[in-house]
Amino acid sequence: MFRAFTVTLPADTNNHNLYAALLAITGAIPTDGILVDRVNYLEIQADLANASTLTVNDENYANTTGKVLNAGNVYNRQSTRNTICLRDYYLQGGAASQKVEVTLESM
Repeated sequence: MFRAFTVTLPADTNNHNLYAALLAITGAIPTDGILVDRVNYLEIQADLANASTLTVNDENYANTTGKVLNAGNVYNRQSTRNTICLRDYYLQGGAASQKVEVTLESM
């Protein structure tokens, strides 16, 4: 089942955990299975109105630069054998608040 969420990042350049941001939107309790932390498909799209870039990072964001997305760009991952853990992804916005469309397909 595909689910889509719009995440609004605050106006800062900190790295924000994707799973925590989704929990804040849904108010889901992780153990209830309302929002799983592992999916088969992940798509992150920077909103067309974003003025600065969006960076998709992993837990090693202190040492590496992740995938940089300009407004409207898409980052996606699909797995047919293993799962994609949402807790491993971090979003880094810019000086202005940014919206991000996140599409998931759960197992």
